[in-house]
Amino acid sequence: MPDSGPFLRGGHLRQSLGTTLNGLLLQVEPERLKAIKAAVRAGAVERGLYYEDDDGHRHPTPILLRPRILGGNQRAYLHEVCRVLERAYARLFRRWQEDPAVRAILPMTEPEERWLRDLYHPGQADVFFGRFDASTDFGSPDWVRSTQFFEFNPVGAGGTHLAPSTDGLILQHVMPALRAHAPTLVVERNDDPRKVLLEVLADHARSLGLRRFNVGLCQWKHLVGGVTEFPANVEYLRSLGIDCWHVDPGELRLVGDEIRCGDIPIDILYRDHEVSDFAAAEAEGHDLTAMRHALRHGRVVSSLAGELDHKSAFQVFTSPEFEGHFSLDARKFFKRHIPWTRIVADVRTTGPDGEDIELLPWLRRARERCVLKPNRAFGGDGILIGPQTEAGAWDAALATAIAAPDAWVVQGYRPVAEKDFPIIDEDGNLGQAEYFTVLGLFPSTQRLGILGRASRGKVVNVAQKGGLVAVLRLL
Repeated sequence: MPDSGPFLRGGHLRQSLGTTLNGLLLQVEPERLKAIKAAVRAGAVERGLYYEDDDGHRHPTPILLRPRILGGNQRAYLHEVCRVLERAYARLFRRWQEDPAVRAILPMTEPEERWLRDLYHPGQADVFFGRFDASTDFGSPDWVRSTQFFEFNPVGAGGTHLAPSTDGLILQHVMPALRAHAPTLVVERNDDPRKVLLEVLADHARSLGLRRFNVGLCQWKHLVGGVTEFPANVEYLRSLGIDCWHVDPGELRLVGDEIRCGDIPIDILYRDHEVSDFAAAEAEGHDLTAMRHALRHGRVVSSLAGELDHKSAFQVFTSPEFEGHFSLDARKFFKRHIPWTRIVADVRTTGPDGEDIELLPWLRRARERCVLKPNRAFGGDGILIGPQTEAGAWDAALATAIAAPDAWVVQGYRPVAEKDFPIIDEDGNLGQAEYFTVLGLFPSTQRLGILGRASRGKVVNVAQKGGLVAVLRLL
């Protein structure tokens, strides 16, 4: 007889799972809920889960107490999609070198062009450690169709410390209270994104034939604002026995063919910065000879292929004229999971339904089907969701986009997963509120780390005052 409960072993989950978890929390006594909320908040502060604004003020990042839970089959499918898309991005970078039409969709500044021209050579390995941002509804019977990818962050992907810290706090403080009422609700973490990074670094070091494995997490140390994760990540990797240091790009020196930070030899780097940041620092007088050497000789993750962080990459993936550049598997996943995307310009192109359209007039008529985004910004800045925007404001935004060639893209609007989450007041009383949720997916060959985020608004980002959600796997 099939299991009629919501907890299906390792596979797809019943539609009622989120409701069931909320119901389980309702069975927890208010005093215990109050204590759980306080313990999670204190643990978050202890682990440094805060967002720092541009003035250096720290703001604790909210953590929702009810986790999101996926099955093993769902995790495997998401991992497969990510790996196929990574290979597509590697292919995209090679086509960018050769095809003027692709280069036009993925424009670079003159300093970026110069760095890439100086440092890239055929035969370099394309290696990524990045985060795909996506939305899905694990409880939906049609969850595969609901899975939509919004962008790829192939350099400086945040959340590597946030995700495991959030998952650990929920496993420690919340899950025992839920399992008191549902003993078969047995869950585990997904892969720690820092182990995903370590796997990528180790695989790449082996491919280079390195005989030593001194790792540098490379990030400017004077930066203020955002989420600070590098010191915690260094501590974590050292706890695994890895020789690891937080290094500033300006601290690196080249001694012969060896990269050093002070007296410490560095064999491989993970970079938090794009080439544009390095070019700007070099123009200000910083000596980045060692960073140039590392990029030229493949000692950096992500490699130069990570420069194609443009949202307009999805235009290449969703345009019929470029289909021949990609595998059948890739095209299958593009069709299922990538929203139609175009750079905003006065052009004739194919629309989201395959029809021939004049883009600008169509965008004015089809506002409620579209989302307007800066092509290369991050942190959720500047995103305008058509169904939430008045026609006048939409037309004004289009005028701004037209005046800044290549700087804005339009994507087909795809709903972000929306779920009820429990809200606990200071007295331990439980209510509910609707949150929009997204996933940050960190893939490697064997692993998949997952960052859960949630917001009351449809632009879900920690930088936009969003919160964190544990994402756990059902056993």
